[in-house]
Amino acid sequence: MKQLSFLILFYLFSVFSASLFAQRSADERITLVGSVVDSLSGKSVEYPTVTLFTDSLKLVRAVAGAADGRFTIEAPEKGSYFIYVSQIGYVNTRKEIHIDGMQRRVDLGKVEIREGENMLREVTITAVRPLIRNEVDKLTYNLEADPQTATSTVLDILRKVPMLSVDGDDNVRLNGETNYKVLMNGRSTGMIVRNFKDVIKSMPASSIKSIEVITNPPVRYDSEGIGGIINIITHSRPSGYNGSLNLGTNTLGGFNGGGYIAAQAGKFAISSNLHAGKFVSRRSTSASETENFVSEEYRYSSSHGESKNQSMFYRFGIEASYEIDTLNLLTLSGWGYLGNSLGVGSSFFEARNMNNQLTRKYARTSDSKNIFGSGSGSVSYQRTYKKPDQNLTFSYSLDVSPEKQDATTIIEPELNYLSYSQRSINNAMGYEHTAQVDYYDPLSNTHQIETGLKYILRQSISNTEVKLYNELTDEWVLDMSRVNDLDYNQHIAHVYGGYVFKKKVVTARAGFRGEYAFNDGLSKSAQGDKEFDNRQFNLVPYVNFTFMLNKGHMLTVGYTQRLNRPGIWFLNPYVNDVDPMNISYGNPNLNTVVRNAFSVGHRKSSQKWNLGVNLGAFFTTNNIERISRMDAEGVRHSTYENIGKNQRYQLNVNFSYRQGQKLNVYLNGGSSYVHVSYSESDMSNSGLGFNGSLGCNLMLWKGSTMYANAFVFGGDISLQSRNPYMYRTNFGMNQRFLKDKLTISLGITDPFRSKDTYRIDYLDSTFKSHVEFTQYVRSANVGASWRFGTFNANVRKARKSSSDDRMEGGNSTPNR
Repeated sequence: MKQLSFLILFYLFSVFSASLFAQRSADERITLVGSVVDSLSGKSVEYPTVTLFTDSLKLVRAVAGAADGRFTIEAPEKGSYFIYVSQIGYVNTRKEIHIDGMQRRVDLGKVEIREGENMLREVTITAVRPLIRNEVDKLTYNLEADPQTATSTVLDILRKVPMLSVDGDDNVRLNGETNYKVLMNGRSTGMIVRNFKDVIKSMPASSIKSIEVITNPPVRYDSEGIGGIINIITHSRPSGYNGSLNLGTNTLGGFNGGGYIAAQAGKFAISSNLHAGKFVSRRSTSASETENFVSEEYRYSSSHGESKNQSMFYRFGIEASYEIDTLNLLTLSGWGYLGNSLGVGSSFFEARNMNNQLTRKYARTSDSKNIFGSGSGSVSYQRTYKKPDQNLTFSYSLDVSPEKQDATTIIEPELNYLSYSQRSINNAMGYEHTAQVDYYDPLSNTHQIETGLKYILRQSISNTEVKLYNELTDEWVLDMSRVNDLDYNQHIAHVYGGYVFKKKVVTARAGFRGEYAFNDGLSKSAQGDKEFDNRQFNLVPYVNFTFMLNKGHMLTVGYTQRLNRPGIWFLNPYVNDVDPMNISYGNPNLNTVVRNAFSVGHRKSSQKWNLGVNLGAFFTTNNIERISRMDAEGVRHSTYENIGKNQRYQLNVNFSYRQGQKLNVYLNGGSSYVHVSYSESDMSNSGLGFNGSLGCNLMLWKGSTMYANAFVFGGDISLQSRNPYMYRTNFGMNQRFLKDKLTISLGITDPFRSKDTYRIDYLDSTFKSHVEFTQYVRSANVGASWRFGTFNANVRKARKSSSDDRMEGGNSTPNR
């Protein structure tokens, strides 16, 4: 109470003193206004940091500009000043101004800054980075403004990104959908596409600059991805010979470490990175109870078991550019990822008849080893012209993705079941060739056009061996009746065209994308070879209107279509029967899914806060659903089918508030109503889903920041199941030393509980089932990072090279 009384008295005294001084100071203050633009394109630079200094370099004040680059800052009196303008990805710019005091409002006009970064030695400028930026066609989450980045993985950060959620099995959802495209720096790489879940659980967040969420992608992006696009932007490090080293570990036994370095010699620049680490999941338990509607002998069944797993990963990348001259740029890049996971588990199964008498019982142990990897390489040539932003780009990329699964299962029966030992090996290889040409031309300040062509060849090979152990000969014998192989080719030809019209407060975008896909494959089994092929053509429209209203309000209205072409994981007929009572396999006869997407969004930005509200309606008639059915022997078979009619209505809200560098608060929330039905039966499901997050970053003292976050998610609907609601919390802090070059970070996840139980119910005309998974979630982590650098370098990249999406079925491996 004493402290509160003191604060009230101090506040009243301050107000009284300020009122006495206000008359004189108001007469002397001068308002400076202006806008920050790109020196080449003339376009506004979003959210610049503008700092005012006296002519003796004494700091007066700093402000953050608006989304349209405009800023307002006050000078205390007439005189000479310096204006410093900074923004991430641009060279800091200084402008000297002289104020004669004749006017109380001075328009500085347009302040130009150019791309690249440069630390001015005369003065240190601290940029006020917004955590979340609501832009015309995307939402950007800035990891450089999040202190949790220093000790976290990318998966931890994705929980905080608006419109994204992470369920109890670490599957990332975009607007409630697991079907979306994942890009890295605007293009796809096999590393991210085919091993997304594994990569984000092990990749340090400090290697990422920002994450973009694009729910209504323009026509230059491929149409694949029902939910939209997640674009992960890595550090381009355009500030010269510099680098970083990082190291982290946690109480679960995991660790990660790596480094980055960049250098430049004349017109040639190169950057490379290397990261390695280990992800550990402590012992988790599972239990299930099932009622089989089509069997009297095995009417009721139950199982319980436990498992644990760990995985290692190694990731590397290299990027180089050669600036032939000011109008011609050649860029080379390569990525690689190699990982392996080891898992062991045991379970017990029993079944009872209608009279609750025991009819089957056995124990199962399993040991699995998966090796997976990918390599990506690309080359692009960009020709720019004297007209700002006009460019022509040619690009080619190749992705290679090997994978091997090796699982051993041992069955020890107690009643009415066979004893056997089985080893199942699946070798898969994927190749993807992409050739593309893009052209962009800003005809005038009012009219802009873009167009392009693309060809993609996807080749997938899967070979399976199933071996049974012969105790008499002590050998593993190949079971020829279990041959299950696939050779698959997909050819896709694209053409797109887009037009942009800008007039005062209205921006209209329209375009189309024509995509022709030809698929042919050969499925090999003991019953014989089966060839299959299909041809499909889709003409995808895109329309978007943006209205810049008064006082920073922006309204967007859009319509487009999104496609889901099933990938190898959904098509592969490989039978996974590690658990003999739960068998899963792909379906090579799946067709492309078409979704109609309508969206309305409102955004408001100011120097201290941002607000975004988005409404969406999505309709699909042939959605791919994971379907499980049970037979009379009590075996559950799971695969994928085009049987879902899906209607989704979505509301997303995101809000962030920042008080300079001292405080940053954010709130994200999304709610959706989903109705899924199967037209050829009475199967249907509907309900509300929700995801949300709340957090804040607080500066404790110079160089020290604390963060706290809370998350809730769940309720997502599929044709046969409904996901539960779950929550998660984490807290931490970091401290910077040695002129911010060294950062030490501490964090804790779920300090209030040691484990979490994930419950889900399944319902079908053949069975109903209740499943519970329990896993240990509490963990603490510590990390350190070191930044170094001496001179300036800029690894330039072709701006519009291969804005590429890869096929679904790779961004997250389906549950099997």
